[in-house]
Amino acid sequence: MSANDRLTRSLPHLQNLIKRDPDAYREDFKLQYLHFESQFKELAAKPDAWNKSLADNISFVSQVAHCYREECKELSQMFMDALRLYSTVLHNDIRLVIVRALILMRNRGLIECLQLCELFFLRLLQCQDRLLRVTIQSHIINDIKKQNEKHKNHKLNSTLQNFMCTIIKESNATAVKMALDIMVDLYRKNIWNDTKTVNIIASTCFSKITKVQVAALNFFLGNNQSKDDDKDSDSDDDNLTRKDILLGHRVGKKSAKRQKKTERALKALEKQKKKKKVEVYDFSALHLFYDAQDFAERLFRQLESSNERFEVKLLHQDLISRLIGLHQLLLLNFYPYLQRYLQPHQRQVTKILLFVAQASHELVPPDILQSICRTIANNFITERNSGEVMAVGMNTIREVCAKCYLAMDEDLLHDLSKYKSYRDKSVSASARSLIQVFREKNPHLLERKDRGKPTEFQRDLVPLAYGQVNPKSYLEGAETLEDGTQEKDEQSDDENEDQSDEEGWMEVSHSEDEDEVEEEQEQEGDQEENKMETPMTEEERRERATSISTQRILTQRDFEQLKVLEVKKRLQDRRRNRLEQSMSTSKKRKTISIDTDSDSDDENRAKAGQNSELISLRDIERVHKKRAHDKESRLETVLAGREGREKFGKWKKEKGRVGSTNKEKLKNKNFQMLKPKLRKKQKRSFRDKQIALRDSLLKDKRLR
Repeated sequence: MSANDRLTRSLPHLQNLIKRDPDAYREDFKLQYLHFESQFKELAAKPDAWNKSLADNISFVSQVAHCYREECKELSQMFMDALRLYSTVLHNDIRLVIVRALILMRNRGLIECLQLCELFFLRLLQCQDRLLRVTIQSHIINDIKKQNEKHKNHKLNSTLQNFMCTIIKESNATAVKMALDIMVDLYRKNIWNDTKTVNIIASTCFSKITKVQVAALNFFLGNNQSKDDDKDSDSDDDNLTRKDILLGHRVGKKSAKRQKKTERALKALEKQKKKKKVEVYDFSALHLFYDAQDFAERLFRQLESSNERFEVKLLHQDLISRLIGLHQLLLLNFYPYLQRYLQPHQRQVTKILLFVAQASHELVPPDILQSICRTIANNFITERNSGEVMAVGMNTIREVCAKCYLAMDEDLLHDLSKYKSYRDKSVSASARSLIQVFREKNPHLLERKDRGKPTEFQRDLVPLAYGQVNPKSYLEGAETLEDGTQEKDEQSDDENEDQSDEEGWMEVSHSEDEDEVEEEQEQEGDQEENKMETPMTEEERRERATSISTQRILTQRDFEQLKVLEVKKRLQDRRRNRLEQSMSTSKKRKTISIDTDSDSDDENRAKAGQNSELISLRDIERVHKKRAHDKESRLETVLAGREGREKFGKWKKEKGRVGSTNKEKLKNKNFQMLKPKLRKKQKRSFRDKQIALRDSLLKDKRLR
């Protein structure tokens, strides 16, 4: 037997040779293929038996099938027929080998995508094999992602979406759950992020299968996104820090290999830190419903008749409240439903309070929201409750009024504003933040002493009645932006500079007259800048804002700049009022100063560009605590405490005074003090151990 013949007897070697030169080993493949067919026919007799030779032949044939397409044209059909006939009775390993062979042939274009998906969903998901389900799910996701890499394959996507829709309507819980997971994963990877996908997922919110219903609700709420991100990262690597890596290098023998390993670990840690970003949840799916009002009404009817766990009901309430707030829906029965749970002893009451704030908007009738605020005030903001409970209730009313200031009546506002001097710091801070909201929304509802001094931000503030709007012909704050003419001049200047760069520099001699002209031009420019710095009148401001709003197209960067300027204007007004109050020496009655954390929150939101459409639970649960000292203030207190005290340091022996040793002190101690210590050192005799064992056994016998 030659060496070449021995190589062809080994399937991996034969596979390698065939891939290098398919024509030279065609006859060897045919012989091996006949052997495979005879073995595969025996599968019908014993489908539940494990056959290693058959598994090796299946893997071999699937690996080289693309080299002999004519000979293997019926191979995929053989595999699919076997799975259709014996899907539930096949041996788990044999079934997994056949599935992987079909996946390999699909990746090489030998099988259609929809044909394989139908086989997997309709036949194989009935098998009790978790590894098989994970393999199928990952293949379908990767296959669809590969088909949409260069451009969107709309025809294939539409066909597969229709197929997923039919699967979701079936009663097979495993198939429905997998179809939902696949569509959710494809949406988060921006492959299927269209309206059709969102509404197919939305239909599963009304599924009779609880786990499918919960998965769909969590998708719209963005609850599983952070968990999926955690699964992708290794927990052991995340817990490592730079200090741990350096300490690990200090222990053991020093070598160049260990040094390089440490440097690589430090570089990997730096890359990992750069990849970590602030958690930003994608709520774009909430804007893609065909009919958000109808969906919210159906979801609320399901909530009212639901017998599910309380956690599932909370998910329903969360999604309904977000839809009401984002789309400004009218679902008036939802507010009395939440009102039943507004008690301090209610489980997860802070989340329910958050849902009340999320479901508030300007189109809700004021009497409904006033009833909600009155209930919160009666149940939470009373002196029989703790400070934290009162602060949470006050924060909820503040968030509701921030979205709809008509939810507050004058009497209740006057009562709540009295808590600005309450003994608990968290309650007083929440009351002051509520006063600040009405200073910006409707200061006329406040008492005169609580209104504060009028600011520049409040100059165009006009309280509107329910249903009333105040449209403007310009964008507020647009006067701070540059107009289009300046941009055109800058572009022309840049083009001229580019032309001069291309043509090359030219030496120009300046005369004294030209220098004088340049000085005059500079003086004129300074005068124009000084004129621009002078404050504009109200009419000039409106004219400039109208011209900029109508003559140019504002970009997203311009809108972000306007938000930042608005926040800065508020902060400047507040700081100016505080400065004037601190500098005033008059004995007249002073207005209260609002000292809350909202300033820093507004700055952070403006910088981060966060979505203000949704309220976070931190806004409801925010309880004021004493701010920690910075390093300078802590150092001042430390130095002040050291005044009048001896210098801290190691104690030094004075001349003529020497301390005694421990052995000397031991001699002067009473024996009763040393007796327990000496007794511990003595070992018990064998007889003492026997007596102790006997006593313990007798004690156990008596207890029984």
